[in-house]
Amino acid sequence: MRSKIPALGLRQATLRLVEHDPIWADLFEIEVTLIFKALPGVAFEIDHIGSTAVPDLPAKPILDIAIRSNHETEIATALTNLGYIDRGIRSGRLFIRLRDGDVRTHNLHLYPPNDVACLDHITFRDALRADPSLRKQYAELKQNLVESLGDAGRGQYADRKTNFIKSVVQSQKK
Repeated sequence: MRSKIPALGLRQATLRLVEHDPIWADLFEIEVTLIFKALPGVAFEIDHIGSTAVPDLPAKPILDIAIRSNHETEIATALTNLGYIDRGIRSGRLFIRLRDGDVRTHNLHLYPPNDVACLDHITFRDALRADPSLRKQYAELKQNLVESLGDAGRGQYADRKTNFIKSVVQSQKK
C-alpha cells in the first residue's frame, strides 16, 4: 500500500510531526543495504533509532540512523560518497542527507563501539516499542512541544524532551 504522506523530508528550520509511516522501516533497510555495499569488509553495527523507528509514534519525517564502529575514517568517506554531509561532532559525528537543497531526509550518527549515548538511544527506542502507554506519553509530549514552540523552537525541541528520555533510560537500567 502506498503511503498518503511524504515518506521523508522536513524543510530546514521547520518543526512538524506526521503520523508514523510503515515505509520508514523499509527505507531504513534500503539505506542499510547501500551503506553495507559502500563499506565491504568494514565492521560496524547499524540501528534505526529515533521516532521513525517506533511503530505508532508520530515523528518528524527524518530517518535517524546510528552506526557504531572503530572505522570512523573509512565510514565517513563512504557516507560522503553516498551524498551525506558531514556536520561534525553532534551526538556522535553527525551526517545529514538533504533533498532539494534544504529538506533534511536523514540524520546518521557515527559513534565508537559501546558509546553510552548511542546505547541509550537504542534503550529508549526499545522501551517505546515495548510499552504503548509510554509511547502515548511521549507522543503527547512531542505534540505539545510542537504546538508551543512552533518552527522558531526547532532548536529547543530536542532539549525539552531530554528529561523524559533520561528518566525512561534510567528506568530501563534498573
